[in-house]
Amino acid sequence: MATIKKEECSCPRRQKPKCAHKPYRVSYREPGGRAGKPRQVSFKRLEDAEAFAVKVERDKDLGTYINPKAGQQTFEVIWRGWVEAGTLEESSKRNYQSVYDNHYGPFFGTKPVGSITPANIHEWEADQKARGYKESGISGRMNVLSSVFNYAVSAEIIGRNPCKKANPRRRAGQQYIPVSDADIPTMEEVLGIIAEAPKLIRAGFWAMAGCGTRPGESLALADASVDWERQILTVDHQVSAYGCQEISGYRRGVKRGTKHRAFGEARITPVPESLAEIFGDHIDAFGTWGDRGWFFESPRLNDRHPSYDWFLDQFKDAAKAAGTPHYTPKSFRHFFVSEAIHAQIPLFEIAAWVGHRTTRTTELVYGHLVRRAMIRGARTVHNRLGLNLEPFKGLIVPPSLTSSGEEGEGWDDGV
Repeated sequence: MATIKKEECSCPRRQKPKCAHKPYRVSYREPGGRAGKPRQVSFKRLEDAEAFAVKVERDKDLGTYINPKAGQQTFEVIWRGWVEAGTLEESSKRNYQSVYDNHYGPFFGTKPVGSITPANIHEWEADQKARGYKESGISGRMNVLSSVFNYAVSAEIIGRNPCKKANPRRRAGQQYIPVSDADIPTMEEVLGIIAEAPKLIRAGFWAMAGCGTRPGESLALADASVDWERQILTVDHQVSAYGCQEISGYRRGVKRGTKHRAFGEARITPVPESLAEIFGDHIDAFGTWGDRGWFFESPRLNDRHPSYDWFLDQFKDAAKAAGTPHYTPKSFRHFFVSEAIHAQIPLFEIAAWVGHRTTRTTELVYGHLVRRAMIRGARTVHNRLGLNLEPFKGLIVPPSLTSSGEEGEGWDDGV
């Protein structure tokens, strides 16, 4: 049991309330009985010492005890541990370092990780909004921040994740923002945006709408990526704003690997026949470059990929010119998934095609479409089985549960 002992200091009695000494010392053992390491923590006030003594014994009983000194490590130290604990490539680590420097370091870097509270998380969110960042971007960075604190909890450095209390509606498995019908363009709207796009980059827009690729993956289309005979696209490269020295020799450029895939892993997605024709027309009109036969080349620099930001700007301008400025490149992926769900393609196939981590992600983001597909499925089965049952009435007779007859012998009348 934790014990409290008061040790008088040599300060004059009138100065004791303001002196720096902490006379109330709590002594206890870490979990493990006599084998547990003895600890001592000092407090200025008796009520604080009593509260700590009760808490430490309760945590030991519940198996949730955390060494208080572990939480004194700074957020920066925990961040580095989180980055190194994963299987990230060097380029991804550099990307994360840039995100840390811009968004987390200035606010949390020097704070002891155990001292960060839900109120601090709210302050960070308010600071992000004040700096003009969009809600979707803040939400994504909150997910990363929560992952760092989850790592600290798993490593028994802290006892709770402050992000969860900061937003109690953000339950596990619900970090993804569901799409609505307003987020999904119609076929006419897709065609309208593509018609306004520069011919040099249209094939990339088509890839997002027809193959479900992300913007960076679309920019990395290459002749070597397409199996023209089987009409399959292998997605294993992306153009990024960070960490591309390995291939392009520049910080911005192309790199191997895609989101949720380890280095060297690839995913495949079908190429509609009409899209294969569009890709072929693009090659005939603009040619390819580089060892892989890249589709897109920077309009300003030879043998360089267009920048990721340039691609986004072209989409933004085309959407505005088409009268649908609210759509983003992600809207074209929404279109692709929506059409696949409407065609009743299995979710595990769709998730694999678009590069979702699991089918759970597809369900969370496109839940309302999945529910509609289930309704259509139920209606289809009803149409097959439930329309004309008249000829079959009376053919299925339930067994008798009475006590009369040989088969019913032994049954209770009240059953």
